Amino acid sequence: MKIGFIGSGKMAEAIISGVLNSGIIDSENILCSDINKERINYIDNKYKTSTFGNNSTIIDKCDLIFLCVKPQDINKLKNDLYDNLRENQSLLSILAGIKISTLSNVSNHKSIVRIMPNTPAQIKKGVSVWTHTNETSKKHVEYIEIILNSIGTQYKVENEETIEMATALSASGPAYLFYFIESLIESGENIGLPKDLSEKLTLGMLKGSLDLFQASNETAEKLRENVTSPGGTTEAAINILQNNNFKNSIIEAINAAHKRGLNLGE
Repeated sequence: MKIGFIGSGKMAEAIISGVLNSGIIDSENILCSDINKERINYIDNKYKTSTFGNNSTIIDKCDLIFLCVKPQDINKLKNDLYDNLRENQSLLSILAGIKISTLSNVSNHKSIVRIMPNTPAQIKKGVSVWTHTNETSKKHVEYIEIILNSIGTQYKVENEETIEMATALSASGPAYLFYFIESLIESGENIGLPKDLSEKLTLGMLKGSLDLFQASNETAEKLRENVTSPGGTTEAAINILQNNNFKNSIIEAINAAHKRGLNLGE
């Protein structure tokens, strides 16, 4: 089995690292291309894969071909892809918003897999949601499950609508959380905490809270209520968040991400 990557950015690197660390495949069976020569040299030096400045060799030699370019660049690949894939190859896309129908149009190919991973895949803690066409072979489906498990947790779904929704929540979600972390650290500094201590307290609190949520049988709402004593410090903070429509802002943000993903696919 040979795996190819058209576009060798951070997410492609996360997948490459995952499959190599898991021993799924040897580096000699991984082929990468990118328009950025520095990026190609970096991937080549770090992972000892076969790297190219063009896509033709990858399309010719690989069984699974990952598309890891910017969503806006999908049509630029039509000359490389169209009518150049064989029936025993599968085209795998991690491009946000790009539908299977679009991928089929630019490739004239039927075995297509659409995957929406997220950036924690870089440390093997990613969440990937994916689906595939009926023409994708059982062997390829099983292999893709193994690949995605090597970078975290994977959920196979039946339709693209679920992937569109997951894109807004789990794929874009790390940015929301990092923004929240950024705000918490800065808030700690504003009330007088040293920056390094504010950062340590924030990260420790988040890790512990997430572990508690996973270990508990209670809902997030109930766990929040458990911390919020009437008339206490937490209630004072929660009142500010509620008065500023904190929850509605999150809901609106995810709705906006969802709509933008749908627009990218048009």
